Amino acid sequence: MNVIPATPAPDFVGIEEWINTQPLSLKALKGKVVLLDCWTYTCIFCLRTIPIMRRLKEKYSKHGLIVVGAHSAEYHFATNASNIKRALERYRVDFPIALDTKNNTWEAYGNMYWPRHILIDSNGLIRYEHAGYGNIYEFEDSIIELLQEAGQNPPTELEEEDPKDEIYDIHGMHFSAMSPEICVGYTRLRRFGNNHKAEPNKVNQFKDSGQHLDNMVYLSGSWFWDREGVRYSGKESNNAAVMMKYNAKRVNTIIGTEDGKPARIEVKLDGNYLTKENAGKDVTVENGISYVDVNWDFMHNLVKTEKLEMHEIEIIPKTNNFIFYTFVFG
Repeated sequence: MNVIPATPAPDFVGIEEWINTQPLSLKALKGKVVLLDCWTYTCIFCLRTIPIMRRLKEKYSKHGLIVVGAHSAEYHFATNASNIKRALERYRVDFPIALDTKNNTWEAYGNMYWPRHILIDSNGLIRYEHAGYGNIYEFEDSIIELLQEAGQNPPTELEEEDPKDEIYDIHGMHFSAMSPEICVGYTRLRRFGNNHKAEPNKVNQFKDSGQHLDNMVYLSGSWFWDREGVRYSGKESNNAAVMMKYNAKRVNTIIGTEDGKPARIEVKLDGNYLTKENAGKDVTVENGISYVDVNWDFMHNLVKTEKLEMHEIEIIPKTNNFIFYTFVFG
């Protein structure tokens, strides 16, 4: 973690609800060393940090460390408390979580990215920070130092590697040569391959030329182009799809449903339906067809391969309440 000038830590503000704990305040936590995890469930680097936070809690909580997650929103749907709770259950998050749904605590700490980890000493002063994903060894020395300052006697034998966890297997890890994360909402779209000038906040008819470049998103069919994503607005016969040629081991997509009712998509790889061998965690393969019933707005894992491979994924909407937000790879 990076040493920063010691300044008083802002208290938690604007918290809608606390999970896994009674309401907390830094005043009540004086005497403890606080590791504040500023995160959101739509950020893959945040998800990869959860096992590390869980392990640090297990190892150092009896020596005066408390891990607190402040969950803020990158997408509007992530302000929904029920969505956040569902993500916490899926990833077995057992440390205290503050639902910072209006991003008030996020702003109090001057955050600009996810995740950000802030280490607060036993006197309530910010002493260290870490931006982005970090391995467990990047946290332990600083935690041990502040616990010893507080008069504790924590174990000093460091972890040799990050804890094993299914999160890494489901969503994959970051590595060089991997395709970049790509958002399709009009506020953040940068790699749009269609030769078509789409109009924001309207239904657009996209035509696919069939010629696709790597790491570019292509659309076909009728889609309403919104600020955070695209919503399918046609019929099953509309020949609609979201397509991308990518290079990775895992294909994850942030997708959802407009009205809270299940949305269905079919998924193809290089023109063929997925098999049970390459279907991701959230895909069902049945009668030769690979599909996903989308029940909430979340990062769904669609494809898994053992090696870094180049493929073209095709996501075919079957209901007109389906929303596509972002491709995320691993």
